[in-house]
Amino acid sequence: MPLPNLLVVGSQKSGTSWLHHCLARSRHIYASKVKELNFFNQPNFDAPEKVAAFRAHFPEEDLPGVRYYLESTPHYFRATSPTAQNIRSMLGAPAMLAVFRHPVDRYESAYIHHMMQGRFAYTPVIDDLSDEYSMLTFGRYAEALERWWEVHPQLKPMIYDDLAADPLAFVTEIMEHLGLDSDLGVDDVTFRANDKTKKTSKLRLGEEWQQMPVLSPQLRSRLHEEYDPHTRRLEEMLGRDLRAWRS
Repeated sequence: MPLPNLLVVGSQKSGTSWLHHCLARSRHIYASKVKELNFFNQPNFDAPEKVAAFRAHFPEEDLPGVRYYLESTPHYFRATSPTAQNIRSMLGAPAMLAVFRHPVDRYESAYIHHMMQGRFAYTPVIDDLSDEYSMLTFGRYAEALERWWEVHPQLKPMIYDDLAADPLAFVTEIMEHLGLDSDLGVDDVTFRANDKTKKTSKLRLGEEWQQMPVLSPQLRSRLHEEYDPHTRRLEEMLGRDLRAWRS
């Protein structure tokens, strides 16, 4: 019975749903039907009954033509948790991806997500600097990446800006990284996952949701100050110009 040998481990609200469903369209990749299994971040994750439930999301035998079995859980990507080591202990060194999004935009998206789930009251203007549900912490990418690279140096970081600019080139780069001839075309990447407008209808939210919440200018400025040193460190680690995230 195959276990995952490809993981999307982060980051929350950074296009991981799109990436999971996009890669699932390749004949070379089997993706779990349920995204975010949240297996390796559980206490006692290796208990026999939990392992059996995890294995049930994957085929009993290797499938013809399939090179990778994919699991995606963006909540895995934390600096202070045993998740990276848990993965190492069970899977060894699987192929691994993480996507990083402009941290201020990611905070805004996360806050709106929790608002939609009823965890925060609706407000048209978000002015709350909060680390509830790790909303602030999840944007400190460099800190988490340093810890993960110590355990999984094979982890490939990706930038959400590249996905937004050219999704086909983005996923083609991933396929090449995995040693696969890409069988994904324009039609396979032209879709949206977790569209907020559709979510408001599906969740039957109130009329006030006709106006999508936004960060206040004051909070946006505070978040830029908060994330600036983390973004500068990430620039050094990736050798990538991220000044657009700091302006």
